[in-house]
Parts: sequence; C-alpha cells; structure tokens
Amino acid sequence: MYHLVLYFRLQDVNLMRIFKTRWFNREAKSHTIKDDELSEAINTVLQGKADNLGGGVYKKRLNQNRDRAIVLAKGGEHWFYTFLYAKQDMANISYRELAGFRELAKHYACLTEDQITALINNKELVEVRHVSKN
Repeated sequence: MYHLVLYFRLQDVNLMRIFKTRWFNREAKSHTIKDDELSEAINTVLQGKADNLGGGVYKKRLNQNRDRAIVLAKGGEHWFYTFLYAKQDMANISYRELAGFRELAKHYACLTEDQITALINNKELVEVRHVSKN
C-alpha cells in the first residue's frame, strides 16, 4: 500500500504550483533572485532541506545564503513565497511574525483555484514558472 501511495504522490508533483506575493516579487527582483532559483528552492524544501517552522511555514535560504525567504504551504500542492529578508539585516523573524505567518498559511490553505486565479488576475500573486530538472 505504501508503494501505491508513493507512486501517486510522485505523479502529483507535476500539479504543484508556486506563487509569490506582489511584495515578494518586487523584493526578489531587487535582490536579483530569479524564478528558477525559487522553483529549485521548493524542490529542496520537499527534500527536507529547509527550516520547518510549523503550521505550514518554512524558512528557506536563497541567493547563495545571503537572503531568507518565508514560504507558506498549502498541503504541498501550492507554495507561497511571502516574505524575504537579508540575513545581514535580520537574524530571524519574531514569534509574533511567525504567528502571523501561520495564520496567513491557514488562509492560503482555504483558497480555491478560482480565488487563486482572481488573485493572479488582480496581480496580488505571481505564479513562479516551475523548472523541472529531468
């Protein structure tokens, strides 16, 4: 049974979608972080190479370890880059900020495909072009 579940999980990887908020998109451009790096970073998160802060909140190193991104997950199917900061400017997020990100992750988890499409159309979200290394 485990092998059957694993097979279907691997088949679902192609359904994964990655988004960045309008704010994150602007900041990523100023830090010269490209979509291919964001896509690859999610692949490493899936391999457990990120800090799982609980409640669907992950902290991932980007830009040759100079920056940190806060990524929110919706059941592994949808990933949302939400916050970006330079390691030199901020050691870590506060407990209050973490609580806010966990609450935001709950809201993202409830979004329907139609709501996500509306957020994209309103330019609140930008879809990251997924890069597959096959």
